[in-house]
Amino acid sequence: MAKNQGVPLHLGLAKLVLSLLRYAILIAMALVLLPLAIPYLKSGVSHVWLDKVQAQDAFVIKWLQAASPVTLGSFEVTRWILIGLLYILRSIVVGMQRKLGHAIYRATVQRDVAAMQAAAQGGAGARLIAPIKEKIKKLDAGNDESRAELLQVMAEAKRKLESMSRDLAFLSIDVADSTKMKIGEEKTDIEHDFREYKNLVDGKLRANGSLKAAWTPDGVMACFPTSDAAVKAAQEVIAGLDAFNANVKLIRSDFTVRCGINAGRVYYDEATPMEEMSDRVIDIAGHMQKYAQPGTIACPKQLIKPVQQREGFKDAGRVVDGYETYQWTRE
Repeated sequence: MAKNQGVPLHLGLAKLVLSLLRYAILIAMALVLLPLAIPYLKSGVSHVWLDKVQAQDAFVIKWLQAASPVTLGSFEVTRWILIGLLYILRSIVVGMQRKLGHAIYRATVQRDVAAMQAAAQGGAGARLIAPIKEKIKKLDAGNDESRAELLQVMAEAKRKLESMSRDLAFLSIDVADSTKMKIGEEKTDIEHDFREYKNLVDGKLRANGSLKAAWTPDGVMACFPTSDAAVKAAQEVIAGLDAFNANVKLIRSDFTVRCGINAGRVYYDEATPMEEMSDRVIDIAGHMQKYAQPGTIACPKQLIKPVQQREGFKDAGRVVDGYETYQWTRE
C-alpha cells in the first residue's frame, strides 16, 4: 500500500505539528548546549555573534536560577536540568509520533479494506473481507510480525477477489411513461398486463443467457456474460412488444421500453443477488436507460466496436457519465 496515501486531514496535521515540535526541541537543546562550547569556538578571537549568544544564555540561566535555584554542592546544575527537561519533552514527542504513526497506518489499512469491500459487496466478497477486519481489531501496528500477518491476509483476499473479477454486460430496461399508462385503467387489467410483460421480458433474458436479474415494479437490471447477449435480449424485448401489444395487453396504452447497456470488469459472485451488486459499470447502464428514447437501446460508443449486432446503432449526440452515447433504433 502507498505510504500515508489518503491520510485523514486531522492525522496529517497532527503529524506535521509533532515534527515541527520535535525539531524545535532539538534546536532548543543545541542552543542550551552551545554556550558550553563558546570558549573553544572563540579560540582567542572575538566573535560578535558568539558574544550575543553568551549574553542571552547568561540572562536565561540567571532568570531560571532566580525562579528556581538548584545547586549540587558548589556545582550549578540549572543548565543540565533544562537539558534533561528538554530531553524528556523530546522523548514524549517521539512517543506521540510513534503512536500517531500507528494510527495513520491503521487508517490507511482501513481505507484499503473499505475500497475492497465497496468493490465486492455481499456474498464471497464479504466472507473474504471478514478475516481482514478481525486482524485489524487485533493489529499491533508497532509489531512487525502483526503487520506482516495482516498484509498477508490482505494480499490473499485481494488475489481471491481478483479471481472473482469478470467482464460482464448489464442491461437496464424500463417501461416508458408507466405511470400515465395506468391512469383510468382497471386495477385487474393493470396487474394482468404488467405480470405478462414481466413474463415476456424474463423469457427473453433467460433465452439470451442472463446470469441474474433484479426487478423494480416496472423495470429490470440484468447481468449477461457478453455485450452481444445483452444487446440481443434488448432487441428481442422491443420486437416482442409488437405481438404483446396486439394480442396480450388489456389496457389502452401500448407498452414501450427504454433500454440501456454498459459493460466492464466487475467483481462477480454467484451467491450475491443482482440487487446487492454495486459498481459504476452497473450505474452507467441505468443512466444510459434513463437517457434513451422510448423503443431504443442506448450504450457507450466503445461498447459498439466489439458487438456483433452493430446495425442500427447511431450517434445519439449526447454524453452520459462522460461517455459518448450511441443509440439503436429499429428499422
